[in-house]
Amino acid sequence: MKRNFAIITLCLAALALVWYSRPAATAHAQQPIIEGAEALKQGRAFLKRGQADQALAKLQAALKSFTQANKPKGVAGANDALGDLYLQQGQYKIALDYYQKAYDSFVQARSQQGAIETAAGFPDNQYNANLMLAKIGQASLQAGDASSSAAAYSRMDSTKPDPSKFTGINPANIVSGSKPSLGGLRGGLGGVLGGGRPSVPTAPVAGVGQALGAAQGLVGFYRQTIIFSLRALGAGRLDYRNGNLTGAQKNYAEALAAASVPLVSSSSQSRRIRAASRTSLGDIFLQQNKPKDAAKLYQDALNAANSDKRLDLAWPAQRGLARSLSLQAAAEKDVKKNLQRRDEAIAKYREAIATIETIRAGSLRADEARTTFLATTESVFEEAAHVCAESALLAANLPNGGPLTGPAVNYAAAGFQFSEQGRARSLLDMLGETGVNITGDVPADLLQRKQTNLARQQEIAGVLTGLALSEDEKNSPDTKKLEEELETLTTEFDAIENQIRTSSPRYASLTAPQPFTLGDVQQKVVDGNTALLEYNLGANASYLWVVTDSVALYKLPGREAVNKQAQDLRATIIPPRLQRRLVGIDVAMDTRGFGLQPLPASEGVTNFATASNALYQTAIAPAKAVIGEKRLVVVAAGGLNYVPFETLVSSTQGADYASLPYLVNTNEVVYAPSASVIGFMRQQNNAAATGKNMLIVADPVFYGGDARAKGPAATTSAASGEARGLGLVSALSDVSGGEVAAAGNSAGLPLARLLGTRAEAQQITALTKASGGVADTWLDFDANEANVNTRDLKKYRVIHFATHGLLNAERPQFTGVVLSLVGNKTGDGFLRADEIFNLGLGRPLVMLSACETGLGREKRGEGVIGLTRAFMYAGAPTVGVSLWSVADNSTALLMTDFYKKYLAAPNTSPTTAMRTAQRAMITGKKYSAPFYWSPFVLNGEWR
Repeated sequence: MKRNFAIITLCLAALALVWYSRPAATAHAQQPIIEGAEALKQGRAFLKRGQADQALAKLQAALKSFTQANKPKGVAGANDALGDLYLQQGQYKIALDYYQKAYDSFVQARSQQGAIETAAGFPDNQYNANLMLAKIGQASLQAGDASSSAAAYSRMDSTKPDPSKFTGINPANIVSGSKPSLGGLRGGLGGVLGGGRPSVPTAPVAGVGQALGAAQGLVGFYRQTIIFSLRALGAGRLDYRNGNLTGAQKNYAEALAAASVPLVSSSSQSRRIRAASRTSLGDIFLQQNKPKDAAKLYQDALNAANSDKRLDLAWPAQRGLARSLSLQAAAEKDVKKNLQRRDEAIAKYREAIATIETIRAGSLRADEARTTFLATTESVFEEAAHVCAESALLAANLPNGGPLTGPAVNYAAAGFQFSEQGRARSLLDMLGETGVNITGDVPADLLQRKQTNLARQQEIAGVLTGLALSEDEKNSPDTKKLEEELETLTTEFDAIENQIRTSSPRYASLTAPQPFTLGDVQQKVVDGNTALLEYNLGANASYLWVVTDSVALYKLPGREAVNKQAQDLRATIIPPRLQRRLVGIDVAMDTRGFGLQPLPASEGVTNFATASNALYQTAIAPAKAVIGEKRLVVVAAGGLNYVPFETLVSSTQGADYASLPYLVNTNEVVYAPSASVIGFMRQQNNAAATGKNMLIVADPVFYGGDARAKGPAATTSAASGEARGLGLVSALSDVSGGEVAAAGNSAGLPLARLLGTRAEAQQITALTKASGGVADTWLDFDANEANVNTRDLKKYRVIHFATHGLLNAERPQFTGVVLSLVGNKTGDGFLRADEIFNLGLGRPLVMLSACETGLGREKRGEGVIGLTRAFMYAGAPTVGVSLWSVADNSTALLMTDFYKKYLAAPNTSPTTAMRTAQRAMITGKKYSAPFYWSPFVLNGEWR
């Protein structure tokens, strides 16, 4: 098999010589092509580093240059990269439009090929056009559009390859002396399995070659195999999604068979196809309750991955083996045998997670694995936690849960650690999708070395995958030498990362977190008056760990049911007549801009009490005997992140809102991204600011039509309007529930001015001064990103943002705080979560007023986690977030009372101050509806 693929590479060398032998264009004609190739290279590099706005400018320049030069293949490459950019931003419609343009350009390039190129099937235009269809099919499925996905796969020219018709090639007839670049063949699988893209040469080169006839057969067969396999995989995924297991099994089997033909089976693409096919077939057998058949396929996939030393192909097989063992355990009637099988499954999950952690170090290999498998790795931690939880309840003979003793505690502890480990990784993986650089207090020289290392890795990857050819390598790239250099760079990268982690404990805590064990939490997080409630939602069942000086575990309904209860409660808290988003052009309904009359004491109380009690019965009641009236540290999940637990009621009895039995009356509640984050915050040595200094950032300028934008303060490089970054566009799309235009200035920008925040800032300023403190207030254009990034923020005890905060539920890397979008000399005005990570704060309380949430399509809740975790990493031990757009008068009352109590003494707990203020509003009756008193939740430290 290795000899057959060696023949393929020799054939490719001959084909490459044909491409390189074309007459060179004039220097004048070449210039736009050279400029376009350089811009495309730079744009892709920016995209790798997470600098989307810079990438956009370069890629648009590349598109313009290639269009000017009438080079359809270059146009296709630029459009493909632009599609990748917008897919990364979650802008599926725009991404698919660019992918379609790339496809059209490849078709155009195919029609313009010369006779020799057409005969040779080189430079791969038809092949790349088929690859773009596969990419469109996958992206459409990712966007939830199964019909468009099916249409794209059906358009692929994918005739089933017939190896019996292959007549063979005599290597002696092929011109020797040129080492092959696999071009589109090695990169071709990229968009579907490996994160690459169709091949686009950087510029014409000269040279002469022969031996076309011998090359045609095997290369054509190879390409035919790849295209056929990709279409079969895509069709299989569609069938599996639609519940057609028979059709899915047929398609996966065809892909596996085609990629196993000896003529092509040794290629890396064929191996990846076989791994994907086998694991997918294993998933089908699990669905059909055939765990032993599934295990054989998973084991074959794992053996091949181990043989190829490809960890990115190994972990899905390891996870599959764990799932098959879990299913076998469920069939065991004997408890002892059942637990033995579960032990084996847990061991396999540990292996899968260890593999995932190994390939997540951040190098090129990690990036390759991330783009291939990111969509499913989160479920590995969840599944492992749930197998442990089920084992704990089985060992304790408590089907629905309760306090644990003996061996059951060990299972619960293992499940708890898997849950914490998954939480630690979830945000990092999402940030990693965009190549975000968390720098913080990392030494500049180490960062430079890291960036230089990655840049060279990416350059080599471009050569090895056919995406680019460097000047000194374009005639005869030594692939073996480059592979060896890549391995050396990967080792060096790991060493650099270790140095960075040693020099910056904060960086280490984020990039290589060591999740707390259950014992750690008992010793370092909770105390005698505190109970940790950690939720983990699953498809069929969910689990609640309750950690005090002992441990209890409870089985809850599945994710869909819990999320629905959370949404139902949220809908009754925000009455229908007030359910108008701040994100929207209907400014007249802006609840912050216009004082609302308080709700009648009885309006909606029955519906609210019913919905609230339903969620209470699910989320709190099972553990009520254990938690009593302790302080509750809630580590939520999914839709639970978007409802304040303080509003849960233990019964529906109550004539009005003020008389309902709220959880806030019996328990102080604080929230945390994870238990480990609280432990990390306590390990920091930074002294908290104990004075009364406050910073209030409020009422920024969002659009050029604002009257404030007419003055001299707006006369800067952005005087014509505002800088709209791609991150802001993505965040607005998630919150508004639809895609927002990706370019332009004020036209259509769906952000209303928050008039009430100005009065809020003035009231807090007056209160601070009255208490003997100093308040710095940044309004209008002063409420800008440059001030936040460059001024000294360490002196403040409180930093209060009264502006739009966007909690992006699906893509937390685009969660952030909206500052002035007009008049910026630097920055785009959207302080994203990844930028917040790099802020230098002291240890202030950070309050985020007027946040706008979008539950998002998946309702995972990482929007809240992303924003709070970012501020905590920057130094804030406690972060307050509003979960909906609040009303002016009630917010002024709540914030005034809260800050009075909080500023009264240096050691006052923010959670105690907030709880006291909330209970006062309830008993005051005027604002007793939860809409008014419960929007603010406090995350992090409570001491």
